[in-house]
Amino acid sequence: MPHYRFFILITISLLSFPLLSNETEDPAMLLVQELDIRESKIPVRDLPGWRKPKKVVILLSDRRMPKRTDYMEWLQSAAGEAEIITIKSSGELELVKEDTDVYFGSCTHITPDMERLTWVQNYSVGVDRCASNKKLLNDPVLLTNTSAIPGPSMAEHTIAMMLMLTNKLYLFYQQQQNSVWKRLPKPEKQVMEVNGKTMLVVGLGGIGRQIAKRAHGLGMRVTAIRNSSRSGPDYVDYVGLPDELVKLSKEADVIVNITPLTKSTTGLFDREFFKNMKPTAYFINMGRGKSVVTAELIEALNKNEIAGAGVDVTDPEPLPPDHPLWKASNIVITPHNSAPSDQMVERFWILVRENLRRYVSGEPMLNVVDLKRGY
Repeated sequence: MPHYRFFILITISLLSFPLLSNETEDPAMLLVQELDIRESKIPVRDLPGWRKPKKVVILLSDRRMPKRTDYMEWLQSAAGEAEIITIKSSGELELVKEDTDVYFGSCTHITPDMERLTWVQNYSVGVDRCASNKKLLNDPVLLTNTSAIPGPSMAEHTIAMMLMLTNKLYLFYQQQQNSVWKRLPKPEKQVMEVNGKTMLVVGLGGIGRQIAKRAHGLGMRVTAIRNSSRSGPDYVDYVGLPDELVKLSKEADVIVNITPLTKSTTGLFDREFFKNMKPTAYFINMGRGKSVVTAELIEALNKNEIAGAGVDVTDPEPLPPDHPLWKASNIVITPHNSAPSDQMVERFWILVRENLRRYVSGEPMLNVVDLKRGY
């Protein structure tokens, strides 16, 4: 057989089999890389108070049950010799919290009498409710969250809101409820194509990067604000610091808030901010309701000072039925429901199990929270 034919046959044979590295890749490492999850620079064994846990208490609610049937064996394989105790509610924690070293659940469940506690894996991304917890503030208790885990679903929700607003789909949906067939008058003045437009992402964390990536994929120019540095991924054209918010918001066609709630972000989006926006621009809030001065957003919408808004979080929350935000002009409201999806629970458990494995082994942890910063 001529050498070139032999070479072709060998090449075809190799291509017909998947690469071994793809088959054996660690799901946790793939998740960390895909979502760019932050890893601590310091091994947890070098932090004050660390010791190998003997008792790990995990809240397993119906909302966050692992999909796999062997989840207890799977979790135990990461816990080493530690005993895992599962509970179904925070009330059950009272019965088992004595001598608990590690708790998976909400930081709001932590009490000062949990003397052996060394680490809390907070189930939610936001940690503003943790900021007043005396145990977490005063004792050397490590706090981690699930930052970036809801990123893909929240990013898709954000893009859906943006397209619903820019294409005026909410108007057509209202017409559908009344069986009305009516086209937009002068659609060239009402419908905005996002290709070539600018999105400003305020808060370039794990979720913000997922939003930016999808906006870039739609042909948008993406700018961002982040608190820590000017560094950012290739799909973000420019990363500014908080003092550049006014300048960058003037240039944006869509502004997305995905910041944590801190002293500096409370009431950040107020009348002055909305007046600074283009009258053709849209505002989307995916962060926290209290980052927005609600009455001033309503005013900006009703006076057509901005083109529209989408909010998944509100202040107050839940939004009362008689609240004027419901009837504001050009708004899309969802009930703080952008994170859950068919894939998020799996990502969630891969992350928290990996953190359990790392904690037991004394390795650098994922998504370590600095309560003083608020994220």
